[in-house]
Amino acid sequence: MTKAEAIAAAGKILARARAERDALPVREAAIAAHRPGGPSVDELEDLIRTQRVRAMTGTVSPAA
Repeated sequence: MTKAEAIAAAGKILARARAERDALPVREAAIAAHRPGGPSVDELEDLIRTQRVRAMTGTVSPAA
């Protein structure tokens, strides 16, 4: 597998995971994403909401 093929495959996996997450209500998605020691469920909710707005408006995260 070439580097380009690996990147394309990873992109497909990420897109599928985001689609599955975005099919859930924000709170449920945040609970599913929560891991001990990581961001709180409330922080994850904010992050998910922001990501969904950016996806709908076509804006890019400054960290990207």
